Amino acid sequence: MDVYFGDTHVHTGLSADAGGAGTRLMPRDSYRFARGEQVTSNTGQPVRLARPYDFFMITDHSDGMGVITDILEGAPNIMADPEGRKFHEAFVAGGKQAMEATRELIRQFSQGELSPALNYQPGNPNFGRIWEQLIDAAEEFNQPGDFTTFIAFEWTSLVRGNNLHRNVIFRDGPEKAGQVEPYTTTPPKGSPDPQDLWAWMQAYEDKTGGRVTAIPHNGNLSNGMMFALQDDFANGARYDRDYAQARQKWERLYEVTQLKGDGETHPLLSNEDEFADYESWDWGNLDGSQAKTPDMLPGEYARSALQRGLVLQQELGVNPFKFGMIGGTDTHTGLSTVNDANFFGKFPREEPSPERALVMAGENKQTGIAYKGWRYSSAGVAAVWATANTREAIFDAMQRRETYATTGPRMRVRFFGGWDFSPQDLRHRDLG
Repeated sequence: MDVYFGDTHVHTGLSADAGGAGTRLMPRDSYRFARGEQVTSNTGQPVRLARPYDFFMITDHSDGMGVITDILEGAPNIMADPEGRKFHEAFVAGGKQAMEATRELIRQFSQGELSPALNYQPGNPNFGRIWEQLIDAAEEFNQPGDFTTFIAFEWTSLVRGNNLHRNVIFRDGPEKAGQVEPYTTTPPKGSPDPQDLWAWMQAYEDKTGGRVTAIPHNGNLSNGMMFALQDDFANGARYDRDYAQARQKWERLYEVTQLKGDGETHPLLSNEDEFADYESWDWGNLDGSQAKTPDMLPGEYARSALQRGLVLQQELGVNPFKFGMIGGTDTHTGLSTVNDANFFGKFPREEPSPERALVMAGENKQTGIAYKGWRYSSAGVAAVWATANTREAIFDAMQRRETYATTGPRMRVRFFGGWDFSPQDLRHRDLG
């Protein structure tokens, strides 16, 4: 048994928002960087990790998978759509126009306003082609025992701008994961409801005999929806036992720290904890369309979610919020960097430069909610206690919740609880 460190949340130029923002690094570039090779960043800077990762995965967004490359290249189907042509011209112009186009692309998606011509879905040949590329890259760089890669994607559910995102991770290789295409949030083949995602995951396991799990993140940008006590997809009805059992089965972990703030707790929830204000993002939901209010906070943070889970367990007999914790970056540069001294930001515009701290990183002009590049946190990392550095062993350890999160430092931490320890146990370096 040993601890392995990795990043479970990485985007490359294949994600629409990343590619639109100028990310040109692709999955193979990202894997090379993660295993310790020098690569050239999106802004032309040589960069290399001081310490490689043990495991790694690319989680490019499933919605619109592959569309950004067609927009940039001006594919015929894109140019035939008025919105597609507009985005292409803005990205070709570059600079401020490209930045504004990226924000508008994200806004339209988050509000469900994206043109069907731009929202590639399962069944679209380009969608399938990109998924095959992601699988091939993961398989090429997977070296069991040395550097483990996973096949994965991000399911990017946004409800009225509220973040319900999950990263979906396969235990399996291409022979099983390649039998399906990623689930999206767009009907009729997709849905923004987590219960529909879980049903898709069950169908995958039934079809292939494989294994899959989902890891939520950024409850702090959900305006109370991530750990709500009621089902917003069922007219606010209280959760039932079936919901609790499904969430407990499919979501064993929670990504508690990353670039967009820390999700453990908040000063208004833990007012005696002097560290509760660490990297707080508490001004609104993901797209800034709605401001935050104090009553939303208990449904956003891990500590209060664990408390709510105990209440629901008494009520339902099952705890839907019984989760372990990990960290991940959510980088959109293809570069996973978690040290303040060598942080490469979330998007290329926040890569090292004299101006990056004051770059307008996010802005909703309707509400006035905005934030600059200095707000991004250089975090986080997933630590997993596993029997080997392989897909199977690391996935199984995640399912056992033998994990922890750090903002970047790779300290070895292991916790045992019980009542039958002996004095000799104090002298053992490895109780496991």
